[in-house]
Amino acid sequence: MSGRDIMIYDGYAGKECEDKLEERIVPSPNIDMNFWNNSPYRLKDKIIDKSGKWNQLEADNYTGQFHKFSETKGELQYEFTKDLFNAQRPFETNKEMWELIKPITNLLKAVAFLRVTAYMNTSTTTHQLHGYHIDNECENAMTAIYHVNGNNCQDYKCGYLEFENWGDVIFDETPFRIRQHKGRLIRFPSKMRHSGVTSINGETRCMLVFNYVTNKMPTRPETQEQAVQEALSD
Repeated sequence: MSGRDIMIYDGYAGKECEDKLEERIVPSPNIDMNFWNNSPYRLKDKIIDKSGKWNQLEADNYTGQFHKFSETKGELQYEFTKDLFNAQRPFETNKEMWELIKPITNLLKAVAFLRVTAYMNTSTTTHQLHGYHIDNECENAMTAIYHVNGNNCQDYKCGYLEFENWGDVIFDETPFRIRQHKGRLIRFPSKMRHSGVTSINGETRCMLVFNYVTNKMPTRPETQEQAVQEALSD
């Protein structure tokens, strides 16, 4: 396995889907953050070591107004999670969101989804690495990360996804890093070690993370057009 197993699709979901997901998921200051109501969140301190261990300061379920979670200072950050689908609890599937993300799930050609989860991280004053980890060790397990917001900041202020020790691939002119960009989908084998990194521009970093299995291991296309054609082919 190498960094060449990582594939990026920009704009594949289409503008209508991208805009609806951003409107539905990304919170606005001082208004009810309805999508995240009753979702678990954690306030976490800086990473302790590269195994991914955090000092958790607070954990609760969200209700109320988002202004409580303004930009966190230094190395503190809030992380919100919301399952859209979990194979262990399929009866709790968020049907409205499942319909909305069909343009993305169709691209993935999964044999079975294990979990689809929305994540939101508050902005910090300095970039904070969440901690390198793998999502699944199974041979045919794949991870896809969809960026709900972000504008491909050249200075990385929007946050980014970072891979560990893949020196044979360079994204955005920087090894291992892929900038946060609305409508971007990143697909890679789940056993590749990776980590999210917070934004520092005062805006939340919102993502959808798909964990699934496939019986067709993808090849690396030469162009974006070829990537889309391959994804849609039988």
